[in-house]
Amino acid sequence: MTDNKVAIGIVGCGNIAETYLEQITNYNNVHLVGLTDIVSERAQELAAIYNCAVYPDLETMVADEKIDLVVNLTIHHVHAEIIEQILQANKHVYTEKPLAMNYKDAKCLVDLAEKKNLRLSSAPITYMGEAQQTAAQQIAAGILGQIRLVYAEINHDRIETWHPNPIPFFDVGVLWDVGIYALTVCTALMGSVKRVTGYGKVIVPIRRTLDGESFQVTTPDFIIALIELQNGGLMRLTCNFYANDSKQDHAIEIHGDGGMLYLGSAHDYSAPLEFIEFGGEPLLIPPLREPYDGTEYARGLEDLAEAILKNKPHRASGEHAAHIIEIMEAIDTSIATKQTVDVHSNFIQPEMMDWVF
Repeated sequence: MTDNKVAIGIVGCGNIAETYLEQITNYNNVHLVGLTDIVSERAQELAAIYNCAVYPDLETMVADEKIDLVVNLTIHHVHAEIIEQILQANKHVYTEKPLAMNYKDAKCLVDLAEKKNLRLSSAPITYMGEAQQTAAQQIAAGILGQIRLVYAEINHDRIETWHPNPIPFFDVGVLWDVGIYALTVCTALMGSVKRVTGYGKVIVPIRRTLDGESFQVTTPDFIIALIELQNGGLMRLTCNFYANDSKQDHAIEIHGDGGMLYLGSAHDYSAPLEFIEFGGEPLLIPPLREPYDGTEYARGLEDLAEAILKNKPHRASGEHAAHIIEIMEAIDTSIATKQTVDVHSNFIQPEMMDWVF
């Protein structure tokens, strides 16, 4: 760490890397040292734009003493092994979601980071958005009273009609790719999950890419889960890769004895937020500050860097990310066995952002 900045390297230079690189240029607590990717041309192209080094591989990157933290932006299925390699090299980690593809691996990563006294932080972090933090502030203020029911929707359209490479998204499945956003926001706002009951189905088994190539979908593209929170509330999560222009879109409704809080999106920081007192009329709640337009994916990295520099807890903890992995794994197990599945892990809810207070 130099000049009160955390020196970072990024592994994985796919589409999301460009978003991260653009956003971190606005942060004053991180310094980009270099990039690496299995396709070296991708790293070289971005390095030329952002004026940083290119490493031939991850092993070389983590061996560089100048680097304090590595950002993992690789494909889902290699996350656990990549993160373990970074931690074993005594570097802090910030990773795109998911932390791992099963709870056993996720828990091992959390334990390894703790053993080595390293930071492990994971996306999604969209509960850090202005709309989402305003909702958190309202909940903490007691506007809803006791929360008893939550409806969360992720209607994510038909990816193959607009994405140039949709197959990996269908392979990992709608729950692990986008359902994870609603799960993370809801647990950040309302705490840990106790048990789940899931249902899943492939509703469109054959899809076509933009160039007309057909492919088969084997992982459920529609999932509905009944989730019991440890605070006694019930949550229904619905997510799919099908519904187009759904009026529910990516919204979350939180119902309590005092009324309902409507959050227009789990990931859009400028989403509308409304409160409807029981028996009353909708009241638009303004954000606590001017919201970011869209999703600032790298905000969790900025928060992690600040926590490292000030020696305080970071918000997007490895424990929270591992809890989300266990929830999703439990939903998958419930779908396969047609039984309710308990969730055993816990986490400490993240503190609200400093600008909330």
